[in-house]
Amino acid sequence: MIPYIHVYELHLGPLTLHPFGILVATGVVLGTALAKRRARSLGLDQDSLMSFVTWALVGGFIGGHVFDEIFYHPEEILKAPWSLLYLWAGLSSFGGFAGSIIGIVLWKFYETKPVLRLGAGFTLVRPVRRATPLRLLPFSDVFLAVFPVAWVFGRLGCTVVHDHPGLQTSASRPFSVAYGPGPVEKYGFFELRYGSIPRFDLGLLEMLFSVLVACVFALTWKKRLPVGAYVAALPLIYAPVRFAMDYLRLQDAEGGDLRYANLTPAQWACLALFAFGLTLLTRLRSRAPIQT
Repeated sequence: MIPYIHVYELHLGPLTLHPFGILVATGVVLGTALAKRRARSLGLDQDSLMSFVTWALVGGFIGGHVFDEIFYHPEEILKAPWSLLYLWAGLSSFGGFAGSIIGIVLWKFYETKPVLRLGAGFTLVRPVRRATPLRLLPFSDVFLAVFPVAWVFGRLGCTVVHDHPGLQTSASRPFSVAYGPGPVEKYGFFELRYGSIPRFDLGLLEMLFSVLVACVFALTWKKRLPVGAYVAALPLIYAPVRFAMDYLRLQDAEGGDLRYANLTPAQWACLALFAFGLTLLTRLRSRAPIQT
């Protein structure tokens, strides 16, 4: 049984650094650096890539929280509708995906223009419609080719904060985690807890799966693949595995995710994601023109 890992917060004077935030930020920085390197090797414009990434990240963080509130915590919206504005209060991975898609679609048609420089590197901007829309597929392909590497750090963050506890299992099952009370061993900035309630940890399972996908994708980076190959492949790989993993989540009666027709919101999103990947793959194989 895997010990329950608890990582302490890091205090730097008045500043508190949370392990989840540190790991997510690491994933963003590393993923962006890898995307820039790949775009450079493919001859794509670096400034366009960085604006693409910015729109994707902003849309992802907004969509991640809004999706989480609407589909996982609708009672909170009824009690306090303004909770939709608390972007730090909870994130959903599929909400982040949806928000990123909205963000990059907007990027295709709009760019930002500075309105007011506030100093200290901050500038107010406003969206302006582009004279000529940009193509999404080449930049999306670069982004998704390296995305699994960044996703490893995001799910590692989920692993160390244990925000996706799964069903109870036996201690002898692979990947069971020692939740519950038990002996504790402290090591510097983290501790290992040997609890008596073995459970699946969905963050851990998806992190391990992401490591596998990241390694497979990295082995293909130097190969000549058609533009759009990663955009089609990642949904087809990720959606079925995530769909199956969600059956290991706690039931809503136990404080787990809400179900809609016996499926979690993520499972419904997996169906749509898989259909998208299959449609794009079919068009790529038929060499049908894709205007994106």
